[in-house]
This record gives sequence, C-alpha cells and structure tokens, in this order.
Amino acid sequence: MKIVFKAENRERRGLKGVAAVLFSATCFAATSILIKIAFSLGLSPEQTLALQSWLSSLLLLAYALWRRQWSEYMFDKRTLVILLMQGLAGSLGTSLIFAYSLLYLPVSVAILLLYLYPVLVLAAGVVLWQKRVSGKEMMALALTLAGTVLASGVLSGVGAVPLRGIILGITAAVCYAVFNLTGEIALKRLSPIVTLSYAHWFSSLGLILLLRQDTLLIPWQNRAIWVLGFVLATVASLLPFYFILVGIKYIGSDKAAILSTFELPMTFILAALILYEFPDWRQWAGGGLVLAGIILLNWRGIRNETQTRQTS
Repeated sequence: MKIVFKAENRERRGLKGVAAVLFSATCFAATSILIKIAFSLGLSPEQTLALQSWLSSLLLLAYALWRRQWSEYMFDKRTLVILLMQGLAGSLGTSLIFAYSLLYLPVSVAILLLYLYPVLVLAAGVVLWQKRVSGKEMMALALTLAGTVLASGVLSGVGAVPLRGIILGITAAVCYAVFNLTGEIALKRLSPIVTLSYAHWFSSLGLILLLRQDTLLIPWQNRAIWVLGFVLATVASLLPFYFILVGIKYIGSDKAAILSTFELPMTFILAALILYEFPDWRQWAGGGLVLAGIILLNWRGIRNETQTRQTS
C-alpha cells in the first residue's frame, strides 16, 4: 500500500508540474501581445519592461512584508550568485532582449527563436549534470522544434527575416535557458515564490541602472499606462515566472522546457481573439506538432496514473 501511495504522490506531483508549466505558457503567450500594445502607446522596450518589472517587484515586496517569514528569504553567498544570474541574465535579459526582437520580427518568428532554448537546456543538463535524455524526450523535442519551425513560416521567407532580429531572438533564448537552469539550482534552497521575488528584485535594480533619467519619460499620468503596467506585472510577469518555477520544481527544467512550447499554439489563439490575426495552415500544423510532442512526453505518466487507480 505504501508503494501505491508513493506512486500516486509522484504522479500527482508530475501532473501538477505539467499543469503549472502549461498555465505559465498561456500567460507567456499573452506577453507578446501586451508588449505590442505597449509599443503602440509609444513606450520603448526598456520603459515597457520597467512598468512590468517595477510593479511586480512592489507586489512581491508587499507579499513578503505581509507574510513576515524572513527566514525563507535567507541564503548563502553561493545562492546569491545564482540569484544574481537568474535575475540579471535570466529574467531581465530574457524580457528585455525578447522585447527588442519584437521591434524587428513578427511575433511568430520571435517565438520560434525563443523556443530554441529547450535544446540549450537539454544540452546544458547533459554537459553540466550528466543527465540522461531518453528517446521519448528526444522525439518530443524533435516534434516541438519541427512545429515551431513550420508554424513560424521562416522556411518560406528566410531572406525577409532581419539578421539583427535573429541575433536578438537567439540571445533571448540563451537568457531564458539561463533562467531555467539557475532556477533549478535555486529551488533546491528556496521556495518558488522566494526565488521569483529575488529574480524580479535584481531585475528591477538592473533596470534602474539601465534607465536612469529615462524613467521620467514614462507617461505616468496616463491611466492606460497604469492599467497596462498592472496587467504586464501579473499576466506577463508574476504568474508565468512563478508557475514555470513550480513546474521546474516538480518535473525538472528539461521536461518543463519542452512542455512550455505550448506557448506557440496559445499565441495563435490569443492573437486571433485579441488582434484578429488568424493563423494559416502552416501555423495550425506546427501547433499540432507541438501538442503532439507534449502528449508524447507525458503519455507514460498519464497511463501509469490510470493503472495505479485501477489497482487501488
């Protein structure tokens, strides 16, 4: 009976991790649309990220002051280095560089380049921690990569893609891989909410040094700016980063990286509903391949859970 309970707990943790990553991907899918809206209001990438990062940091600070569990926020010097890397290179680097890539690339191509990061996460896991990659994970990764390439439309028009945008997109993927890998290390010492808090606080400090006097150029008197900033802080910042960390804690950074490609089909759906941009057959087919990779990755876990319930 104990073995059955342990199996059930393991399966439940796995399903919680999968659900957390898929929800995170849905929120990230809305981020590109929100950034485009911010650009239409005349904000620069730095100003857009400042709204997102500073408001989310204040919310996290208010939460920490409300809980008053100061012992949870303590760490050693080695963890400080990890958190600095996650906040500056991971959180700030990903958000800022991806926002800049949207100045030169359509959303579909920018997302394609960002989702090169699962390859980087898996490669780093093999090189740094000697992780074993199963044939099922490799097949799932191949399906998701094929899906992103097909859905982006880059194969039909490579020459029209600006080189500067490609470099920015790939760099954003590297930064997001850093966020995932450092997050997996930090989560061994800190909870997801504390890890998220330090990532945002260090990211906000980096933005203060980066913007300096440009902070005054943000039209703070505009009510629409405050509404957009709150939505960015929650939907595009707190919720997706928190739930991706929860997912990493339960299922690991490599599997979470593959599952998070669910952002691609969700981007198509949200773009159609909000921006009235309807995907063509290539994008739908690519989204189908991404979903196939997700199902393949989790098929054994779903089957094992069904068998466990039947035996109990």
